[in-house]
Amino acid sequence: MMKEQVIIQPISISKRGQQNFFQVKLPRDTHRIIGIETGLYLLNVPGYVIPASEQSMLMRRNNLMGVVKLRANGKPDVFYSKEVFERDINISAGEMKIVPPPVVSEERTPLRKLDEQPDGNSFDYFTHWTHGAKREEDPLNICGCAFINGQYKDAIGEYFYMDVSYKIMLYIWIERKTNQQQ
Repeated sequence: MMKEQVIIQPISISKRGQQNFFQVKLPRDTHRIIGIETGLYLLNVPGYVIPASEQSMLMRRNNLMGVVKLRANGKPDVFYSKEVFERDINISAGEMKIVPPPVVSEERTPLRKLDEQPDGNSFDYFTHWTHGAKREEDPLNICGCAFINGQYKDAIGEYFYMDVSYKIMLYIWIERKTNQQQ
């Protein structure tokens, strides 16, 4: 019988162009790696503000934070490489905006607060998911490795020519063999 488990590897970045090399030891009973996903925790990232009236039709380049590459022991080359972006800032570009419903007077509905619900114009408002969007791992099928060697290289610090502090979270989904004793 198989059981899924996730191994979390944090990668901290604080210097411009920094490279982190790391190793993740997998449990002895790991059958295979079934997926990888990444997360991002920003500490101080410079940015620029674009007025909301211009944002709906403006396509902008997403901020590339860096690149992660993974190799498995006993395998000849990189089995996983991914560009990590801050977020998709073009998610609402070119979208039709939903017109908010007419304002209802407070006397008629005293218990309802109009500010509690989104009006459909904000694509950053998600209550169902913890990181603003549904996250799914990139599926893999890597068998027979005991550890993973990884490399992460910062790109956002090079782009802004300054030190930027953030943390990348690497989630390694594995399938483990479980011993059933009956």
